Amino acid sequence: MNQPAPGAPPPPRRVRLKPWLVAQVNSCQYPGLQWVNGERKFFYIPWRHATRHGPSQDGDNTIFKAWAKETGKYTEGVDEADPAKWKANLRCALNKSRDFRLIYDGPRDMPPQPYKIYEVCSNGSAPTESQPPEDYNVCTEEEEEEEKQCSLAPPW
Repeated sequence: MNQPAPGAPPPPRRVRLKPWLVAQVNSCQYPGLQWVNGERKFFYIPWRHATRHGPSQDGDNTIFKAWAKETGKYTEGVDEADPAKWKANLRCALNKSRDFRLIYDGPRDMPPQPYKIYEVCSNGSAPTESQPPEDYNVCTEEEEEEEKQCSLAPPW
């Protein structure tokens, strides 16, 4: 049937974000990625801006890189590292998913440890009647263009 051309990279895998991300938070494998509460409904993701931290901080061990590898958007040793794109891809997937809701988008000034807090929604249904939080992250035109290139999360 539709076989990829010889030597062509395999198509990206469809990965269910919710079970994958919950497993990563549970793994304690990524610095700062952790549950905020005992019920495991809210989790904390360090969200440093690329220009606001040194090159040695978390460079290779981030949830963003792990998501890029998991979805086939990055293959170590083959693709050029692009941490900004990895972060944009995970942000796109989280924003599109009905399984997660942004609760807190960190302080706007330059904190030493910027972060976001997300809620894991039950049954994949983020409340539709509620308004987004006051500090909800609205994409800029550049981010919207990146989102058009992000075909990571199925619309469930």
